[in-house]
Parts: sequence; structure tokens; C-alpha cells
Amino acid sequence: MARFQRVNETDGDGTSRLVSLEVTDDAVYRTSKAQMWEGRLPLAALISTNISRDGSSDLVTVETKHGQIQWVLKNGQSLIDAIERSRG
Repeated sequence: MARFQRVNETDGDGTSRLVSLEVTDDAVYRTSKAQMWEGRLPLAALISTNISRDGSSDLVTVETKHGQIQWVLKNGQSLIDAIERSRG
């Protein structure tokens, strides 16, 4: 199980929030304590992942069956690797 703290997320609706990500064997759990919000993204719903630079951070774009999610964080490749390991 991999955890990523202080990740800026923008979902398909354009909603931005600061979240913590936890990659498990079957899903990516997205939690925002400040907004008292929690989301679950099943790994089976992932179509593709892409990484690019956003200033000094990484921009990870995830295409899902339900739309696009973007995460901005310092160690984006580690997040992609954790997702791929869980899917594998």
C-alpha cells in the first residue's frame, strides 16, 4: 500500500481539492480532511495514465471510465508505479 500526501486534485467536473492518496490492491482512495470528502477510484475503471511537468511538480493525468482526474504532486512517477504494481 502506497500513500501520497498533499496532492492537488482536479476532477472531471473542474473541482479542485487538496487530497491524500492511498493506492491499494483494488482502488485509489482519495481523501480530503479539510473538505471532509472521500472518493474511491477502482483500478478497474482506469483506462490510461500520463505524466508531465507542472513547474517543479509532476502532473499525473488519469483517464477513467467516468472522466479525467489530474493530480499535481512531487513524486508523480512513484504514484504511477504504485498504480501499475497494484494493477499487475
